[in-house]
Amino acid sequence: MRSLVLHILFFRKRTAPVLLLALLVTIAGCNLNQGTGEQMVNLDKVTDDPNQHLANLNKAISRNKQDASLYKRRAKIYLKKGELDKALTDLDEAIRLNKSDMANLFLKAQVLRAKGETAQALPLALKAERNSFQNLSLYVLLSDLYLQLHQPENAAIYSKKALKLAPNNEFALYYQGRVAEATGDTVKAAANYKLAIKEAPDFAEARRELTGTLLTQKQYDEASLQLQEALKLVPKDGLLWFYKGELYQGTQKPDSALWSYGKALNLADTLHQAHYQAGQLLFAKRDYGGAISHLEKAKKQYGNTIKYVAILASAYERTGEKIKALEQYQRLVELQPGYTGANYSIARLKAELTRPVPAYVAEPVSADTIE
Repeated sequence: MRSLVLHILFFRKRTAPVLLLALLVTIAGCNLNQGTGEQMVNLDKVTDDPNQHLANLNKAISRNKQDASLYKRRAKIYLKKGELDKALTDLDEAIRLNKSDMANLFLKAQVLRAKGETAQALPLALKAERNSFQNLSLYVLLSDLYLQLHQPENAAIYSKKALKLAPNNEFALYYQGRVAEATGDTVKAAANYKLAIKEAPDFAEARRELTGTLLTQKQYDEASLQLQEALKLVPKDGLLWFYKGELYQGTQKPDSALWSYGKALNLADTLHQAHYQAGQLLFAKRDYGGAISHLEKAKKQYGNTIKYVAILASAYERTGEKIKALEQYQRLVELQPGYTGANYSIARLKAELTRPVPAYVAEPVSADTIE
C-alpha cells in the first residue's frame, strides 16, 4: 500500500505539493462512516477494482439518492482517481444530506487542497476539528495547509497534535520536520526526517526533503546516500534530479550539474530553481543566449533578487540586447539604491543608445548586378 501512496501524484514541496492527497485518502479511509448503502449492493466485494467499485456505487446511488454515505464513498474514489470536480459535486451533496457528518467537510477540504484552493480548504478542516473530528489525518492536513499559507507557527500546532496522537507515525514525524525547516531549524528538520525514514524506509518524500536539508548543510556524502535511495523509489522526480545537480555543483562538477539540471527540467519544466542554476552555469561558460533562456523562466521566483537581475542584465548586454540590459540595470537600482556598478552601466548604455548614428549613403545599384 505504501508503494502505491508514494507513487500517486508525487510532485510537491517547493513547487506544487500533492503527495498528501494520496496519503490523506489512505489514512482517512478507516475513519469514514460507511453508511447503509451496502445493504443494497455489496460494495466491499470489489475493493481491489476501483472502477467496478465505482459502478456498484453508481447503482446503489440510483436506488437510494438520500444516502449521504454513498456520495461520500464515491467522492473518495473520485479523489483517488484525480477526478476532483466530480468528487466536489458528490461531497456537496453528502453535506446537504448530512450536515452533522464532519468527515464530509474533511474530505471536501482534501479535494479543495488538491485543486490548489488552500485558503478555501482551511476553514472546512478547522470546522471539522471544532466539531470533534480529530484524528491524525486531519492534523496532518491542517499542518500542510498552514505550511502552504506560510504560517509555520500554526502548522507547528497541528504537527505537534499529530505526534501526540501517534509519536512514531512517519507522516507526523515528517511534518514536524517540514515545520522545523520552515522556521530555519535545519538540524531539527533533518532529525525528524531521519526518524520518519526509520519508521518507513521507503518513504521517498522524507528522503527527498532530507536530501535537500543535507545539501543546505553542505553534508554532501550523506546527501548523496539519501539521494540514491530516493531515486530508486521515484526515478522520475524532477526535484530529486535538481538536488543531484546541486550535489554536483557543490562538489565542483559543473558539467555534471548542468546535465542534471537539464534532466530535472525535462521532468518538470516549472522548477524555477533549476532554471536559475542552469542559467548561472551557462553564463559562467559564456553561453549568454543559453543563460538568458533559462533565467527568463526563473523570473517568477528570483526576479526580486540582486544576483539574478545582475546576471540577466549582463547577459542581455553581452548579446547586444541593450534596451533589455538597461531595463535590468534600472531594476537593480530599484532593488538596491546606490548600486554604483548599476548606475555606471545605466549611464554607459544610455550614452550608447542615444549616440548619433552616422548617415549611410547607399551605393547606386548597377543594372548589371540585378539578376
